[in-house]
Amino acid sequence: MADIFLIRHGQASFGKENYDALSDLGKQQAVVLGRSLASTIKPTQLICGTLNRQQQTLEGLVTGYEQVTGSSLELPVQIKPEFNELDHTNILTVHDERFADPEYMKREILTQPEANKVFHKIYTQAIFNWFEGKDGDYTESFDEFYQRVTGAVNNIISNAQSKERIVVVSSAGSISMCLQDVLGVSAKKAFELNEVMANTAVNRFVFNGSGKLNLSYYNNFHHLPMADVKVTYR
Repeated sequence: MADIFLIRHGQASFGKENYDALSDLGKQQAVVLGRSLASTIKPTQLICGTLNRQQQTLEGLVTGYEQVTGSSLELPVQIKPEFNELDHTNILTVHDERFADPEYMKREILTQPEANKVFHKIYTQAIFNWFEGKDGDYTESFDEFYQRVTGAVNNIISNAQSKERIVVVSSAGSISMCLQDVLGVSAKKAFELNEVMANTAVNRFVFNGSGKLNLSYYNNFHHLPMADVKVTYR
């Protein structure tokens, strides 16, 4: 048997000018995650997407891991854009062209009472339209996104050795595609799983020589409350 640990990035900078960067809390979450992993596994591969928040999370994870072990992990980081998140901005803009203006979000959404709820309602409808291919052309269709992520996981499996412990830092949307594939659920159900996935949550998948992938556990974020670190979902 071998393992793939699909890990969501730490808290990003929601509502800030540059979302694609970890908040101070997100950086702390990543280090705490690394400390926790040091007591349970020895990674054989380190993989992440090209997004800053993913790479910063992996950096923090390695820092925390090495703090506990007292030695360098000495593994090259493999950068694979296949594990990047879905294009939220494009999906929102196809749904409502006003999101093409970078200031619209701050001016019209974030200034409202309960801004998170307002945004979530709009975002959910945009995502459901994307699932169904509604509202126009997308830079990446839902089917293309699904194939991108699941294809990358299958490629890892086909090249893995027995008893590997492969750590992949990705994003909730990407990880939910693997959940959809393994569990055989609908895209909407996968989105619901995505919505409750905590920052730096660990999702463990196992596979054997036949390449069949199975879910071992989902959304494990016990390392955060155990270290008295806040649990976040955005």
